[in-house]
Amino acid sequence: MTTFPATPEPPPPPPAPGKITYGTYLRVPELLELQHRLSKPPHHDELLFIISHQVYELWFKQMLHELDEIGARLDADQPLRASPLLTRVHRIQHLLIEQIPLLETMFAVDFAAFRDNLRPASGFQSIQFRKVEFICGAKNPKMIALAGDDPKVRAELEDYLRRPSVYDHFLRHLARVGFNIPREVLERDTSQPHEANAAVTDAIAELYRRHLEFYPQYLVAEALLDLEERFGIWRFHHVKMVERMIGGQTGTGGSSGARYLAGTLSIRLFPELWNVRDRLGAGYGAH
Repeated sequence: MTTFPATPEPPPPPPAPGKITYGTYLRVPELLELQHRLSKPPHHDELLFIISHQVYELWFKQMLHELDEIGARLDADQPLRASPLLTRVHRIQHLLIEQIPLLETMFAVDFAAFRDNLRPASGFQSIQFRKVEFICGAKNPKMIALAGDDPKVRAELEDYLRRPSVYDHFLRHLARVGFNIPREVLERDTSQPHEANAAVTDAIAELYRRHLEFYPQYLVAEALLDLEERFGIWRFHHVKMVERMIGGQTGTGGSSGARYLAGTLSIRLFPELWNVRDRLGAGYGAH
């Protein structure tokens, strides 16, 4: 039997004058004009460096959008609405991690060819990344200095430094549903890092013992652990990439480079979620 190919569908009609298009909605022409190489003559790999870091900034913006909403959902005692948003943050973190091998397709000798053009700029100065750190609980008031003389940026950083972290929101939610979270933790100065608290570890241990009864809260606890684990993986890969590119040289912004980054690997965002692992044993299994 003879078969005939299906008649291809005609392309959609062109947009009417003045109507929104893919390009105008996403501001594609403006977006593609934002990559300006400083090397002279322009180095081929500088475009990869610029685009990769601009993409990081876009994903940081989305992470902040999601983390703010996660806090709001926990404040509204809606842990099942918070969990999928945490999963979305995990997927963004996966993209951030997977972008590092793309940057590593650039050889160290090629990066060295245009690196001096970056001075004194540095990824250390990423305001959005500092906001992500703050809202995840890595509070460091010294980072406010990154704002320089810009009062608007300084005010934004100070606001994020003072805000409760996503973990603060979670612990307050646990207190409202009946877990024994100490008052000094609930009313702490949220511009400072959360310190491990034995009573909070007790409360998290009770949550894990009763995880089937409080399954939505348990899912959030595990999702927060995933968030911190992915943060650590990204930091580790970032350290190794920096070592691969510049060895032990100082950063273009004046930091100690890989040595500074390696020091961030020990940061604990949600310490009780890790400490409770020491207690898991009989009585914690699924039923």
